[in-house]
Amino acid sequence: MSSIRYQKRGNKFYVYSVTQYWDKELKKNRQTTKYLGNAETEGGAYKKTGRRPAALKPEKAILDFGDSFAINEVAKNIGLDQVIKDSFEESSDSIMNLSCYQIVEGSSMQTCDDWVEGNIANKLFPEAKTTSQDISRLIEKLGKGELQQKFFRNYVAKFFPNKTGLLIDSTSLPSAINSTINAFGYTSDGIKENVTCLMLVDKDSKLPIYFRAVGGDISDNSTLQTTIKEIKQLGLNTGSAILDAGYCSKENLLYMCEENIDFVTRLPRSHNIFYKLIDDTKLEESHENASKYGDRVVFIKSKEMKIYGQKMFAHVILDPSKKAKDMNIILRDSFDAKHTEKQLTELNKKIKYSGFLILLSRSKIERQDVLPTYYTRQAIEQIFGFAKSNNNLLPLRVHSEQSINGYLMLVFISLILFITMRQKLQPGITMDKALIRLRGLKAKIYDNEILVQEPNKKVKDLARNLNIIMPTSLGV
Repeated sequence: MSSIRYQKRGNKFYVYSVTQYWDKELKKNRQTTKYLGNAETEGGAYKKTGRRPAALKPEKAILDFGDSFAINEVAKNIGLDQVIKDSFEESSDSIMNLSCYQIVEGSSMQTCDDWVEGNIANKLFPEAKTTSQDISRLIEKLGKGELQQKFFRNYVAKFFPNKTGLLIDSTSLPSAINSTINAFGYTSDGIKENVTCLMLVDKDSKLPIYFRAVGGDISDNSTLQTTIKEIKQLGLNTGSAILDAGYCSKENLLYMCEENIDFVTRLPRSHNIFYKLIDDTKLEESHENASKYGDRVVFIKSKEMKIYGQKMFAHVILDPSKKAKDMNIILRDSFDAKHTEKQLTELNKKIKYSGFLILLSRSKIERQDVLPTYYTRQAIEQIFGFAKSNNNLLPLRVHSEQSINGYLMLVFISLILFITMRQKLQPGITMDKALIRLRGLKAKIYDNEILVQEPNKKVKDLARNLNIIMPTSLGV
């Protein structure tokens, strides 16, 4: 079945006859085009005026263009593409292809080969190997220690040459592989077999810096010192660190003081000094001690003191709303029970110290900056959220410790691009929405040229925000 197509170029409309047919070998619809002539207006009369331009041979395919092209251009603009080439050499096309696939689709790797047939990625990364077997071999390769060290050295040198502030946290990744790194440990869903992914994020740029995969049965507080030593070997100069309570131990506090790292962390209630600090600080609920954080009003009193023999600042915080909520829960469940004297003492202790939070820092922090400083660590929680929802991080389905590290490396690279792009978008535009709009920009593939179709206003706006230029054509 044939139809007439008018295509505007300059001030004229070029007219083609388009015929659809079924390709028995490829088992899919194809089309051929025949040049008929040109017209002055769309839908108007046409006439043939000479030889058909060589660039307008019958089109071979129509591919999704905007999404992978934008990702690749962002990688070039920030210099990540060169870091990948310098680190992984002949595998760079495969890595970029898979990164585009993870960001755009976030689906199982086994469908990548089908996806790439309909995406411009197969032209942007011609050396990419995308069969399931090839991807498995690549993931295994990316897990090699010497390759990862080479990448992180190149990456740190390019992106973090100066003293860096760290956000440090970890997340559990459920896994069923038969490996020593997979072990029973605490997760958000209880005790399960899992691998722990520890991530370091730059406080200013919010880009991931480094990751480690550690056994699910290894506690957070025992991983910090090794991690700091490793990144020092890779050339990262750590100036400061913001850590969750899981990393707050006497040994880690003393280590960070020794390394002159300007830290902020939350003191867990399991430390005996928690209650002593509250008693010694004598925080009063007064206007002088009040501070506003978002919609919350809290009371804060900071005090310089020696903790474990080192000078630190303790920031004792009382959240009245949380105290009221906690006290309601404690007392509501206690009225119908009979308590021993020991139980009553413990109950009164819970009531007395409910609603309190203590932050420790190496340097002085002004009252109004205490909570905002600590809660910058929410950026790393968002990164884990992106990884799990957009990059198919859960659950891990690889089959060896080396493959775990290789797969996390692939996710890590995708995260760099994902976060960079997300930070450039206008408020209200999510990455999902941006990728759908970009995917709407198509390209027609000819023997010797790729013709990019006209972008709409939404795509133009995205290109401007991402600081990229959408071309009208590319060479094949």
